[in-house]
Amino acid sequence: MPMLRRVYVSLMLVMLAVAAFAQSSRPGPQQPARDTPAQQKDTPPPPGGRISGRVIADNGRPVKRARAFITAAELSGGRGALTDENGIFDFTELPAGRYTLTVSKSGFVSLSYGQRRPLQAGTPLQLADGQQLKGIEFRLPRGGVVAGHVFDEDGEPMAGAIVRVMRYQYLQGDRRLTPAGTAQTDDKGQYRVWGLMPGDYYINAVTRLADFGRGGGPGGRGGPGGAIAGFIGGALGGNIAAVFGGAGDDQDRLAYAPTYFPGVGSANEARPIAVGLSQEVLDVDFNLQLVRTSRVSGHVTNPDGTPTTSGNVNLTAEGTSGGGRGQIGINYGSRIEWDGNFSIGNVPPGRYVLRARGDDTELPQYAMQPLAVTGGEINDLPVVLMPGATLSGSVTFLPGQSAVPGDLTQVRITAPAVDESGLGPNPNVRVDKEGRFTLDGVPAGAHLIRPNGGLRGWALKSVTVEGREVTDTPIDLKSGQKLANVSVVFTDKLSEINGTVADQQGTPITEFTVLAFPTDPSLWRPQSRHIMTARPDQTGKFRIRGLPPAEYYLVTVDPAEQGEWFEPAFLDQHRAAASRLTIDEGDVKTQDFKVTTR
Repeated sequence: MPMLRRVYVSLMLVMLAVAAFAQSSRPGPQQPARDTPAQQKDTPPPPGGRISGRVIADNGRPVKRARAFITAAELSGGRGALTDENGIFDFTELPAGRYTLTVSKSGFVSLSYGQRRPLQAGTPLQLADGQQLKGIEFRLPRGGVVAGHVFDEDGEPMAGAIVRVMRYQYLQGDRRLTPAGTAQTDDKGQYRVWGLMPGDYYINAVTRLADFGRGGGPGGRGGPGGAIAGFIGGALGGNIAAVFGGAGDDQDRLAYAPTYFPGVGSANEARPIAVGLSQEVLDVDFNLQLVRTSRVSGHVTNPDGTPTTSGNVNLTAEGTSGGGRGQIGINYGSRIEWDGNFSIGNVPPGRYVLRARGDDTELPQYAMQPLAVTGGEINDLPVVLMPGATLSGSVTFLPGQSAVPGDLTQVRITAPAVDESGLGPNPNVRVDKEGRFTLDGVPAGAHLIRPNGGLRGWALKSVTVEGREVTDTPIDLKSGQKLANVSVVFTDKLSEINGTVADQQGTPITEFTVLAFPTDPSLWRPQSRHIMTARPDQTGKFRIRGLPPAEYYLVTVDPAEQGEWFEPAFLDQHRAAASRLTIDEGDVKTQDFKVTTR
């Protein structure tokens, strides 16, 4: 952590120019700079609000064709713009609202307005009707670089190896090792991954058994950190079959196992590489591990005994989840053939979880079973798919001050898994015109029942199943189970906590996060609806809206990254300094904070 803190300080220095705007342009005496009367006379501002500024590199030169993007609840879908040759961006005709502003360009570190650390939220911009927020300046630093060589067991260059650079971050409330960039080694075994934000990274390499790195191979090509992370997370992090699963027959079953720097087989044993702001870390060299592997083959059948003709089978190391939670797992996979057969080659020894998903029917069917691989071939493994569970019920909007949504079919219901199953996306269903729904194909396991997507002005009040309260209690679903009388109730009586964050002299402070979390530790879980945060805007004001009724701790914190507040240890660390606040349905309360800055 001390190494990371030094990296964060570097980024904070880069962001001083952005922070300076917030200090010099607050409303009234603290309002963001407006057009002068002369400017307004010569060039009347367009209708609506305006947010404009420029993007420069850390050397002071304008960054052209950088992408600026703003989002707000009042601006459906957000709005993007490219900077001109002078690095200028200009958003006009904006409705009043609370905006998030980010800037990005390939090869640079992406930043949000007011951001002080990697993976940390920025400062929102509060825009009044017709207000002109001008003079915002982003100073984008160049991204960092990790480069090195991958060798085989004899020290020969490994051509065509896929190298992934990964870092820990919070996703859906869990801390996961996630891809940040990728590259492929050239004929000299060299790789280079660029565009990395400051932080600690873990390096992983995989290759095909047939390559062995001895001859020619594809030319090396680097990849930016972040720009293709989504592709890597979906195509490589979730299913490596396209890379080397099911490769050609190999009698001696020797293959290169996925290997982490400095040449180990587990991320738990891997050594992190610290990358500073715009730093190039070179000579990150390591050797792939050559191990005896197995072929796992078998037959997938539907519940009625007929062969499954389409779908996928994956193997994930035990202790990891198919969705990538916590420790990353390399998945070995195979498509299900027309006759139900599957074959996964080059599987290193270990304990795995086999997950299968069949797509023969309109609703997917699933299987999940443990598997131990010891080095010998596993043939004729039977895999029997089972249907998912079915939930049926209705939604209710309690009478209040807001009009009930006119088109109930825009409401969707889903059942997210408490622990990701790795069996594909969670099914969701539209509510019909009468407010009823039937959600089919839910995989076995522990699930919550939730609306999918925002209902502006409404919040989830309760979920009951056959009269039993399960709003925040996971329900354990079995294959083929049918649960009726599911009631999902919404309310427009939303709670609200407003306030300000200022120093002892009353100057607004924007760099802290206001955290509300329940006094009941049983609700300290990932994606808990009882845990909410807010960043003060440029005037120091914050708002937390929609907390369910409960007793809460309220405190200002300085988290290293977004999502850290879902960690029970983090919450426990801050409750001693927190204020207590009881929230009932529809309450509007005020809580101001005086903080000491260094």
